[in-house]
Amino acid sequence: MVSYYTPVGRYATDAGFFATFGVDNAALHALTDGQDGPNGLYRYGTGGGFPTLSWPSNYWVDLTFTAAG
Repeated sequence: MVSYYTPVGRYATDAGFFATFGVDNAALHALTDGQDGPNGLYRYGTGGGFPTLSWPSNYWVDLTFTAAG
């Protein structure tokens, strides 16, 4: 899971991007929506916390991946 937190709710989205297919890019696997739960979780509000709400969209952030070990 990849997520980020922002108290002002800014994000980029492509509605339904993972509805019918996933994406594999060496070490990062983005599953098809519903393959292992919803894809595109979010949480509104201050204080952070685990995202548990879903919408038929996928949210984009730039990430840096570092393999453990």
